[in-house]
Amino acid sequence: MSVSLNSIEGSGPVLLSLAGALFAAGLAWQLNRCRAYLPGLNMVYYTPLVEEFAKTVPAVLIGASLFFTHVFFGVVEAVWELFSRRRNGLYAGLAALAGHSIYGFITAMAYERYGAVAPALFAGYLAHAAWNFTVASLVNYH
Repeated sequence: MSVSLNSIEGSGPVLLSLAGALFAAGLAWQLNRCRAYLPGLNMVYYTPLVEEFAKTVPAVLIGASLFFTHVFFGVVEAVWELFSRRRNGLYAGLAALAGHSIYGFITAMAYERYGAVAPALFAGYLAHAAWNFTVASLVNYH
């Protein structure tokens, strides 16, 4: 089973990545609803853990491309941001697409380097949490 950046030959991995991303988006949506019950900086620490887990573990289990699963997840989040009609929806959507693409690259590289899910998940989580912390700090969220 190949989950590298090069595992996008043919339509099979693309469809698996799209299916994995849609599953991950639904799972993350449901799990992120639990944030309201958590104290403190859950947007900074909890949300990245949920999203990186939801994207990475299923992608590996079904043999999808980690990178493209993350990219497609970013597309789903970008579309949601765009249609949410918030003031900065377009920019938030573009940031979501760029961010999840970067997290996917980092996750895929860590998976290729270590050949295991845990370091890949940890690497993606660290990148995502660092971004959320930076954004939260800039808008004085915490």
